[in-house]
Formats: sequence, C-alpha cells, structure tokens
Amino acid sequence: MGEGTAYAAGTIVNAISAKKGCAYAIDLTVSVKAELSDSTEIHTDVEDTSLVEQCVKVVGEHVGQELNFEIEVDSEIPVAMGLASSSAVSNAVVEALLKELGREPEPLEVVRLGAEASIRADVTVTGAYDDACASYLGGLVLTLNDQRRILDIRELPYPYAVILLPGGKVETSDVDVNRLELLAPAAETAFRRAMTGDYRGAMMINSAVYCSALGHEFEPVVEALEAGAAAAGLSGTGPAFVALCETKSDVREVSEVWSDRGEVLETRTVGPERARGAQT
Repeated sequence: MGEGTAYAAGTIVNAISAKKGCAYAIDLTVSVKAELSDSTEIHTDVEDTSLVEQCVKVVGEHVGQELNFEIEVDSEIPVAMGLASSSAVSNAVVEALLKELGREPEPLEVVRLGAEASIRADVTVTGAYDDACASYLGGLVLTLNDQRRILDIRELPYPYAVILLPGGKVETSDVDVNRLELLAPAAETAFRRAMTGDYRGAMMINSAVYCSALGHEFEPVVEALEAGAAAAGLSGTGPAFVALCETKSDVREVSEVWSDRGEVLETRTVGPERARGAQT
C-alpha cells in the first residue's frame, strides 16, 4: 500500500497578482493511502472527488499506464479557507500513488504532478506552486509561479501559528484574476520585503491589498499584532487569517483576542522536511 502526507500552507505573499509567491508549511495534515484495484474508488469526507480523480489520471499519464486505485483520504485542513487544502490533497495523493507503483518519488515530481492535477480539476487558477511547494517540502518557500521555479527554501523563524476561521468559504477558482492582477505593483513590493526576510512587513502589505480587493476585514491583522504576534495576515484568498508567534504566551493572547471572530486553531509551523535537493 502506498502512503502520502502533506501539510497545510499559509501565505506571506499571494502569487495571483504578480506570479511571485511566498508561503510556509503549517502542521495540519492530509494523509492518503492508495492500493491498486480493478476500479478506482475514493473514500473521503469531501463530496467533490474530481481532484483525486485528476491525480489518478495525471499519474497514469506520467507512468504511461491507465491505472485504478482504491484511495483513502484523511484531511484535517479546512476546505476553501485559503490554507492550501487542495495542494495538500494533490501532493499526498500523488505521493501515495507513486509509492504504490513501487517508485520513490522525487519531491519536485510530486509537486509538479499535483499542481497539474489541481489545474485540471479547476481548484486553482495558477497551479498554486508556492502553496504546493510549502505543503510538500515544508519550511518557507519563495517561488516564481509562472515558471514553476523555487528561488529559495528557508526555515521560518516563528515556531507557532494561530489560525482564525471567521466563517464562509472562498473558492480560489472563482476569484477574478484580472482584477487581482491590477494589484501587481503592491504584490511586487511585498515580495521584495519577503526576499529580505521582512515577513511581517510583507504579510501586512499583502493582506492590506488582498483584503481590500476581496472584501475581507483587515482588523484581525491589527488585533493579532497588538496581541503580540510576530506577523499576521490573510492566507490565500481567505477567509482564514494566520498569526505567526514566537512564544506560547503570544499564542494564548492572539487566540483570546480572535475568539469572538470565529473558530481559532492553535498549531505549529513546519520546517523544510523534504527540501534537500529540491531547490532549482
């Protein structure tokens, strides 16, 4: 039986506007088990199984065979919240399928095939290469999404993450890309900040721009910073916000101030687990 695992991802700079992204891994996981079968059967809590089906097709094309699997998907990542749930599922499914076929997949092979499946399933507008890389490789990644190229993989200096789920969902594929591309100059500024290691500044700029364009409140970012977060911002296209913290006491303060806004999850960030040899 093949098994695969991938993580949720949070946003420092959203790549939709300028095609340059910065994302980091969060310790919420997707676990997948896959076994060759006479027909493809998918066991998951998610009603729409098109992403998993596309992963099967993409992997089949990659190995040159039409294959069927019995696949079990277990995810603890909230769906359509801006936490890279689709990227995590595609990564974990592709890894499990390749392992079931007796292959030890290369990290970027998994990411590339998963991104292709995500595009075909219409769950992303760009392939979300930054999210996909962070989800599978761990750590913090800086990417050129239109080139599917990793510029750098780093350790994120903040060990803790607090996630705010204020309610509602945003399907990334429904976002007006043309409108967001008008924000490219601001996104470029945020990306330059991220390249220099100013993640707090990058998240503030990114969040101010995307919250305004997508109709989200910016106030949760200010509240988290006031409560002691090292950095905070909108994740993906929302509606989730993530605060990055240096201490557990900061985690408690942020959780308390966000508690009236919706569901709050306390977790950790994830270091670059599979990053060795993956930078291109």
